[in-house]
Amino acid sequence: MDLVEIEMNIDLDTLSINNRNVITGEIYFSFNGEYFPERGWNDFIVVILTWWHTALINLKNSRQNGIVQEFDFMDGPLLVRGFKISDDIIELRFIRKTIGSEHIFFTCQTSINSFKKTLLKRTKQLLTDIKGRNWKSGDIEELEKLWKILGE
Repeated sequence: MDLVEIEMNIDLDTLSINNRNVITGEIYFSFNGEYFPERGWNDFIVVILTWWHTALINLKNSRQNGIVQEFDFMDGPLLVRGFKISDDIIELRFIRKTIGSEHIFFTCQTSINSFKKTLLKRTKQLLTDIKGRNWKSGDIEELEKLWKILGE
């Protein structure tokens, strides 16, 4: 299977914050004309990126091939399951869970380091935008902490 470049799409113009300081905005994956969960997907962007940082840190820090981590979305039974194939290759399965089964929309392999760079870049863009809006929350602080750890 050839390696592909995965794009992580974030639209800063769609960001909003509620009275509990929870931030939502568009976030979705794309590659080769495919989108997951769908183009324009709106979700709890800061919480999700925090989860994704934790999952990627766990994958990178594991010396064991075959380890599995999930890159979840909050809304809906949607996730990307990542299987560590080697030190720098991850297989990603884009999944919708249903009662008693899972539907795999597509599967691809990508470079872990490339995926990491994309995640760090998009998160930096988000954090810079949030700082400019003067939004603050524990979720934002946690994401900043994990962003720094992953970037080391």
